[in-house]
Amino acid sequence: NVQFTVENINSLEIMFFFLLMQICPLVNKAVEDLNTELKTLNVLAKVDKYAEIEYSMVSSPEVSKSSIDLSLKGEFYNIGKHQEPPFSPTAISLPPQTDKMLYIALSAFTPNSAGFVYNKAGVLSLYITDDMVPKASPFRLNTKTFGVFIPQIAKQFPGLMMKLLLKTEESPKVSFEPKNATLQTSATMTAYAIQPNGTLSPLFVLNVESSVTAHLFLSGMNIAGSLSLNKMKLTLGTSYVGQFQVGTLDTIFQMVLKMVVIPIVNAQLEKGYPLPALKKMQLINPQLQILKDYMLIGTDVQFIS
Repeated sequence: NVQFTVENINSLEIMFFFLLMQICPLVNKAVEDLNTELKTLNVLAKVDKYAEIEYSMVSSPEVSKSSIDLSLKGEFYNIGKHQEPPFSPTAISLPPQTDKMLYIALSAFTPNSAGFVYNKAGVLSLYITDDMVPKASPFRLNTKTFGVFIPQIAKQFPGLMMKLLLKTEESPKVSFEPKNATLQTSATMTAYAIQPNGTLSPLFVLNVESSVTAHLFLSGMNIAGSLSLNKMKLTLGTSYVGQFQVGTLDTIFQMVLKMVVIPIVNAQLEKGYPLPALKKMQLINPQLQILKDYMLIGTDVQFIS
């Protein structure tokens, strides 16, 4: 509240006083309009039957002469169970941007919280059978093929089909470096021989360390992606068929990852994950950059009535 004493105000102050009287209602209306718009923010967006992503504000909006900054949570949770991951977000600071109407920065914490959620849900595992391998592949999931590299398999389990179980041992980790997004995974690959009665006989367990490049893109109001294999390292965990040279299996398991596992993961990633949005936003000429510790989306915006 400001009190003015008429006797002490000069003409400039009077002009400012009347200008202030005109502006204050406009400012109040702008704040009210902003609050109304913020109520349309998709604070909790369902992703699938396992996960939802929360975009609630973690602090009050920061208003400057040229922009309004909103700090949003951007964290994945298991549906109905909001458990915090054992890591914290890294603070990011955006340089001044003026070319686009809207900028959205997502730190590596957001995709890493997704990895934590899906790992906790127990869905980061996959059974791989021979019918999932492309017919053109010279490698088949049977004891004959593996017997070429591990002769004791062909001797102990002749003429049987095989099944593989790929299972993550810990949450995948995403890292952002300039122009590069990388996903590191630690998993086990268990190989089974399928007996005529359908029971599974374990053959061996391999530890699989892999690095994949994430190619990120925008699909409507979703952030989507696809993966490509960089490198893979196999070590022997347990063998039920005696000792063997793990390196001889590199070619087979690279084929399994490239032709079976990654296409399945990409089919899911290409569906995309919702970005924060006000009302019915449409992104116009968006640009996505990978920077240190975060990705930056710069875009113009159109609101659809």
